[in-house]
Amino acid sequence: MIVSSLKNKAHFLWRLLKETALIYQRIGGEQCAAAFAYYALFSLVPLVALLLTIGSYVFPGDSAMTTIHRFVPIGEDQQQLLWSMVRGLEKARGSVSIASLLILTWASLRFFQALVLSINHAWGTRHLPWWQMPVKNLVMIFAMSGALLIGIVVPAILQGVARVIHTLDAMFSPLLNVGHLLAVVDFSRYVGGTLVLFYSFSALYMLAPRVRVLFSQIWVPALAVSILMQIGQAFFVNLAPKLINYSAIYGAMGSMMFLLLWVYIAGVIVISGGCLCAALSHLGARNHLHQAGDLSRTIAGAPSTDHPLP
Repeated sequence: MIVSSLKNKAHFLWRLLKETALIYQRIGGEQCAAAFAYYALFSLVPLVALLLTIGSYVFPGDSAMTTIHRFVPIGEDQQQLLWSMVRGLEKARGSVSIASLLILTWASLRFFQALVLSINHAWGTRHLPWWQMPVKNLVMIFAMSGALLIGIVVPAILQGVARVIHTLDAMFSPLLNVGHLLAVVDFSRYVGGTLVLFYSFSALYMLAPRVRVLFSQIWVPALAVSILMQIGQAFFVNLAPKLINYSAIYGAMGSMMFLLLWVYIAGVIVISGGCLCAALSHLGARNHLHQAGDLSRTIAGAPSTDHPLP
């Protein structure tokens, strides 16, 4: 019984991965990821500047900047390049005004363009009305603002908990060992980063398609993509610079090319997650059709109770 159940699960996983790969190939996933990297190259700086502007209205000091710096999944060199461009944009546009907010919003809309189109193509709804694309992109910007709010509040709460634990350690150090509790709090900060990514990708996979999508259809792909993004960030921050020296190849443009490569890899991961969501829906629909077909054949082959056989 257990062996049969494991075989069924393994067969379903194989079918799911095969369906995901077929959808990714059908929509041209690599080209979609390249398009995402192209749009992100031009709109990432305005998007970060817009989130900073929104965050400055709500949170004091550099809370928004610290949060964005923490959860943007790129290395330190690329962070410095990004923030230098953001500061240059901040100085160029001057003081915050309604006009500057509108300009930043318009420039940020293209960041999600390729992702929204790719996910809709995976679901079979490639062509969107002319007005729906900017609306969906704007909704995604609001969703990112919600992620910024979570990213500010959760670390603040964890920092408060750590302070309470340190106070308890100072008061009851001979009686209470709080080292394990502090380790749990430190680990929770990494979990908090994954949860912020999970919220962002869940919003993307639910809001981007034109079809009605349930949370039960997307939470597994969103969680998988969030974990892969954290692993990818650790690889690109710690290992990739030791394997590839982009500065030696591209000179002053090395950091920009490295950032562009990571954005492309991130696009591949996120678009693959969208294909996985569509594959789960397709396989679920096929299973329901097969079950309905088996039921109808069973009913058709059963003897009628109104006219019993002699």
